[in-house]
Amino acid sequence: MNSLLQYLRQGPVMVGEVRGFKSEIGKKFDKSDKNAPPITFGVFKINVELLCDGTPVIVSIYPDQSQNVDGIADRLKLKRGGIAAFRVGKTELKNGQRMAVCPLDGVHVLTEAESAELLRA
Repeated sequence: MNSLLQYLRQGPVMVGEVRGFKSEIGKKFDKSDKNAPPITFGVFKINVELLCDGTPVIVSIYPDQSQNVDGIADRLKLKRGGIAAFRVGKTELKNGQRMAVCPLDGVHVLTEAESAELLRA
């Protein structure tokens, strides 16, 4: 629970149940140079159901170019049905879907003891 309190001190935190996650490769184009190759970047998306009201949220993580996007779930120890806290950097509502952006080090998967204590409170 101490780590969750540290997250609260650092800024806005979202706590929810992980419903699924996937890694994607995105491309964007430089509009100033038509002959330039596309810029590729990795995105790791986590589908979360908030504990407060059950609202679905898509949390996006944009890692560095040097990091493998496919190995992020193993590194963060994410699993479906687990409860996690996300330090949110940006939130938006787009086409009726809540979306949030989180830094890579802003994800904390709660242990069973921490989640039981949180749900009791």
